[in-house]
Order: sequence, then structure tokens, then C-alpha cells
Amino acid sequence: MPNWASGWIKVSGKPENVKNFCKLFIFEDEVDRADSKTKKYFARSFIHQESKDFEKENFEDITETEWDIEFSVDFAWSGYSCLIEGYPQQYKRTCITLKSACKKYNVKVKITTEEPGMGFEEEIIADKNDIKYSSNKMPLFECVCGGKQLCSSDSDLNDITCYECGKNGEGIIKNENK
Repeated sequence: MPNWASGWIKVSGKPENVKNFCKLFIFEDEVDRADSKTKKYFARSFIHQESKDFEKENFEDITETEWDIEFSVDFAWSGYSCLIEGYPQQYKRTCITLKSACKKYNVKVKITTEEPGMGFEEEIIADKNDIKYSSNKMPLFECVCGGKQLCSSDSDLNDITCYECGKNGEGIIKNENK
């Protein structure tokens, strides 16, 4: 069973291209899509919504020539292994890489993920010409009670609740040195 990297994606481009790019993710009503021999998809990259609801919410009545949307996705293990290197190479017949998808649909993509089980965050920025990938350890936060927990690097100290004592914000410090 994998750990899950939860992420946010922003996709920008012409509405039809953005729409077709988004269809590469696996939706709730398409969990058997891995059995498809003809339709390529992003490996183990899940949008927790029905495809028709996602389409209605994000693509109905668009009149603009450029479009961008943001949505959440869960990746098995990491965005890197699902979109860049790993699963796509192992399952070439059915899985597509982020690089190939950006070229095919001429979209710009920004992805940020966090995987607290292994304690890392990722940032992926891609377009038809390039992919930039970075990963870093999640910072450790400490409470005055001694409780420690990993949170995303952009967490606001006032929004963190200590798992040990329940204090919210006050008394919690960011400790970059694990």
C-alpha cells in the first residue's frame, strides 16, 4: 500500500487543451481505467470527484480564449513517480508522462505536493518545453509541551494544532533542524 502525496495543480492554456489534459487523471468513476489498452492516463494520479461533475464545475460556459483551473490530486508515492519517472516508463503502453502531456496539449502546469508519511514536499513546474522539479524535507514543528510534527513549509504557525496537547498556534515553533 503506497503513501500518498497530496497535491494542488494549476493548469493553464486554451480551454479545450486544459480540459483534455485534465482527462488524463483518474476520476472516481474511472478507477478501472488501468485496464484500458487504448487510452493513456497519468499513472496512479487520482481526482476524488466524478469526471462529469469535474467537467461541469470547471468547463461549463467558458467564453475565454485562455483558461486556468486549480484542483487537488492524490499521487501514489509522489508526483515525480507518477508523472515524470517511474510508473510512466514501467507502463509505457498505458501511461503518459507530464512532459508528453504538456507538449501534446500545450499547457502550463504547476504542482505542489506534500507527503507527511515520508516527510517531503515537491514542486513541479512544466510546460511544452521544460520541466522543473524540486523536492525538500518538510519542516518539523515543536510545541512547548514537547510534541513534534511535520507540516508543510508554508504552514502558518497560528493554524497548527499540536497533536499532543491540542494547543493551537501559541507555543509552536518551526524547527528546520530535524
